[in-house]
Amino acid sequence: MTGPWKTHVDADGWEPMELAGETVGEVHSLRSDDGERPYEAGLWRVIGDLPAPFAYDFEQNETIHVLEGVVVIAVTDGPVLELAAGDIASFAAGSSAVWRISRTPFRELFVLS
Repeated sequence: MTGPWKTHVDADGWEPMELAGETVGEVHSLRSDDGERPYEAGLWRVIGDLPAPFAYDFEQNETIHVLEGVVVIAVTDGPVLELAAGDIASFAAGSSAVWRISRTPFRELFVLS
């Protein structure tokens, strides 16, 4: 079946996002598929305390649109990006970076492809 897809974001629709055993926020998935061409679209947020900077490997191409807050993303062997509300960035599969959330609440829309 082809779309449209709809979701509703509320206080109960979020799951913890963990990297290397550390919680670095919460995620709400809109749509995903683990098939031959995997993809996912959803929201990620950090509310309250700032997490420690964390390493993140881009296993798929990833595009983010910052909705609120500020993040500094230091791409390995690449630029350091400071992204705030309204900024959009895209990262290639196989790259890696260190993320530092510098202002909360932080919210982003993400698409993995």
